Amino acid sequence: MIEISQLKEIESLKDVSEEALTFLAGALQKRTYQDKEPIFNEGTAGGDLYLVGGGSVKITKRAKEGEAQSLAVVPAGQFVGIMTFLTGGSHSANTVAQGDCVLYLLERGDFDRLVEQFPADAVKIMNLFINRLVDSLRSMNERYIDMVNYMWRWR
Repeated sequence: MIEISQLKEIESLKDVSEEALTFLAGALQKRTYQDKEPIFNEGTAGGDLYLVGGGSVKITKRAKEGEAQSLAVVPAGQFVGIMTFLTGGSHSANTVAQGDCVLYLLERGDFDRLVEQFPADAVKIMNLFINRLVDSLRSMNERYIDMVNYMWRWR
């Protein structure tokens, strides 16, 4: 469990009402991970959401050749596992703790109750998800364009 005072300190949750934060404080489950410890792996079942409470999480994906490619590092105060949380299915990437890490797990059923009880706050949290996904897409687009430009220079 997390204290509401800790949730109030998380910048990304600053616009969420105290009532919704109280609900979240009761629903979140604390998990601790040591440096380089896996959190979830590509292909494993998803559905839960993780709030990074301390440390950071590295997201990687294995290329067909077997080499792990770094996709992102998610700092404290941000969410991990958004895609499978929203769509279900299995995880599309691997995540590991970068340094000692504290995560707070939110199960899908608890989020559904948040939506029912605090719909305006749930929309604010969903906007956080949308912004995170948009940032990821922009970053991937930039990396793709850089790769294409690099390849064309050597032709």
